[in-house]
Amino acid sequence: MSDTVADQVRRLVGEMSPLGAREAKSTDRLVEDLGYDSLAVIELSLQLESTFSLTAMGQGEAADITTVGDVEGLVEKALANTADAV
Repeated sequence: MSDTVADQVRRLVGEMSPLGAREAKSTDRLVEDLGYDSLAVIELSLQLESTFSLTAMGQGEAADITTVGDVEGLVEKALANTADAV
């Protein structure tokens, strides 16, 4: 059984949590629940770009990201845009 994009994002966010590896839920807040700070968010974004072969996302796109679910949506949107461009 293959993981969905959301499953992969949650696993990656949980593994990279500054508070130590944990199981991340879509409703978890990056800062308050998982301990992410600005540097950790940058590291996460680089890992997401690498894992999903995404182009660098602008800060404007990521400005309203507060939960793991927001990250899932952003990655899914970026993947859809990549597929549309092909």
